[in-house]
Amino acid sequence: MDVDGTLTNGKIYMGQEGEIAKAFDVKDGCGISLILPKMGITPVIITARCSLALQKRCIELGIEELYQNVSNKLEVLYEIVGKYDEELSSVAYVGDDIPDMLCMLEIKKNDGLVLCPSDAIPEIKAIADFVAGSKAGEGAVRDCITYLSEKQITIDVCKKIDSVVSALITGQYEDKPEGFLPDGTPFTIQEYYTRDVEDCNIQTHRCHIEIQYLIEGLEKQFLYSAHSLISSGIYHEEDDCEIWEYGSLASVSIFTAGSIAIINPNQAHKDAVMFERPCKVKKIVCRIMV
Repeated sequence: MDVDGTLTNGKIYMGQEGEIAKAFDVKDGCGISLILPKMGITPVIITARCSLALQKRCIELGIEELYQNVSNKLEVLYEIVGKYDEELSSVAYVGDDIPDMLCMLEIKKNDGLVLCPSDAIPEIKAIADFVAGSKAGEGAVRDCITYLSEKQITIDVCKKIDSVVSALITGQYEDKPEGFLPDGTPFTIQEYYTRDVEDCNIQTHRCHIEIQYLIEGLEKQFLYSAHSLISSGIYHEEDDCEIWEYGSLASVSIFTAGSIAIINPNQAHKDAVMFERPCKVKKIVCRIMV
């Protein structure tokens, strides 16, 4: 990341001996020191200026990769990437002005991420994958870190879903009431008879994605529009299951043996609805917490 106009508001306080002060945002610091390490991200600063205040701030935040007095940021960027045996596709760069442009264009060309404060120059904002809601020196870097965190969670969840689905369709589970898939995801096997639609509950889950795999049988699944739901006031915390009185029907699907349903958090649905007549169903249900 850059410093002036990114970590700071861009103002340079000068005295007779040169630069005398820089102002940093505490929220940015918390994001760098507390969130990035948990994400496995190494913070790096590349700046054209030299500042003792910046050096002290980096020590406070545990930033070991500090490059000052840099005239060619792109050259230094490639040196850092080579040092860690990485590719530009693994780099997220936060910048705000013309000196950052070459690095950001090169990173973007190689499928990395480029981010900027809300008050970056228009040319930078035009190429950014994410524009922070905050100005430079006022939490912009924290906004960028939050964005990266949410993006990483999304990627991790997608990988988890792929792993679970692959295990289910290839039969990598034991035929018992409950257990674990090879990747550690818990599952339960449910056996029941389908029922009339009026006898089934509209339900949602707040905290998990549910993946259902039909081993045998036939059932219908109803999905409902979220904006139309009328609450019953019932929430079973242990099962993370909220029951609804009414909802406007959005779609109906028919599931046969080998079918998979992925139910996202807060997606209203009815399961176990019979198709023409009651039918015995055997189903594996897996939960991915989000």
